Amino acid sequence: MNALAFADSAAQSILTEIQTYLNNCVSPVANRIDRQKTLLSESLQTLGNLGIFRLGVPKAQGGLGCDRRTLWHLNMQLAQTSGALAFLVAQHQSALGIILEHPEGNVAQTYLADLVKGQVLIGVSFSHLRHNPVDLQAQPTGKGYRLQGRLPWLSGFQHMAMFVAVAPLPDQRILFALMPFLNAQQAGGGILHLSLPLPLAAVPSTQTVQAEVVNWLVPLEEVVGISEADWIALRDRQQLLRSSAAPMGCAQASLQLLAERADAKNLYHHFRDRWHRLYDQIQGELENLNPPYHAQLRAAAIRLAIQTSQAALIATGGSALVLSHTVQRLYREAMLYAVSGLNAPLRHALMEGLLLEGHWH
Repeated sequence: MNALAFADSAAQSILTEIQTYLNNCVSPVANRIDRQKTLLSESLQTLGNLGIFRLGVPKAQGGLGCDRRTLWHLNMQLAQTSGALAFLVAQHQSALGIILEHPEGNVAQTYLADLVKGQVLIGVSFSHLRHNPVDLQAQPTGKGYRLQGRLPWLSGFQHMAMFVAVAPLPDQRILFALMPFLNAQQAGGGILHLSLPLPLAAVPSTQTVQAEVVNWLVPLEEVVGISEADWIALRDRQQLLRSSAAPMGCAQASLQLLAERADAKNLYHHFRDRWHRLYDQIQGELENLNPPYHAQLRAAAIRLAIQTSQAALIATGGSALVLSHTVQRLYREAMLYAVSGLNAPLRHALMEGLLLEGHWH
């Protein structure tokens, strides 16, 4: 269950440094990181400096080309330590992954090296593609593309310098455009207006905002690339099992708290056994691409995170209601994983699980 057990030799030293930093520097202040944006920014930048964003990038493009299993374990360890930090690392990795899909584009040519090194941090917004109608639309013009509409979910304000906006074109292909992560007005009248950070129940220090985009011109040099209309459906299938790492890390952190309580031994052993069984199932599937039952496995990981955090809360008692308590943070992070990347197959699997639980009782 250690990322080092799966990494090739080129990544060993970076992974060791990252794990040491998480254990010694992040874990002791994880509850403060959850609520203080400056601490979160410092931790995110340190991970970038240590080389965390090089790990998943192919060697031909300046990275270390770590395999899926190594990255899954690293993401689990991040979430086990700090959900807020894991969340922002995932935002940058997602944006970086999109840019890597278009290596010949102007944005990749200009920014890729700095993004891989973590010298420039970047966010992304594409959850609106799962809605109908899509809130943000793109229109081609002679000078590039014009964006009009709304981004309902954009994380990383004041942590990241730029973000990738994602919008469908009239032919339903998907445009990826680089935008500044700040309130801005173009000389031609285009406006990007960001809301105040949303008062989120979970990971508030990630500074999630909404954006209004009015007649914003994306010049050709700021176009990341264009993908086919089914991009979001393909991505959702590919990410179903990869994204099980975060709730499994959250569940592991709750298990550690249960293990410390003498009066919760039965709960600890029950959930520990469930965690190991599910871990073995997920590991057996990581190399398989896109089977439909991956939604059930990720839903099982989310339910386990919710239930183990509930168990830790009950075992802790009333003090767990304090916002700064570790159990409270884990309980709220488990809630986050129930709605993150909530595509149709995952939503169905989660709801089906609730119905089955009711049937058993």
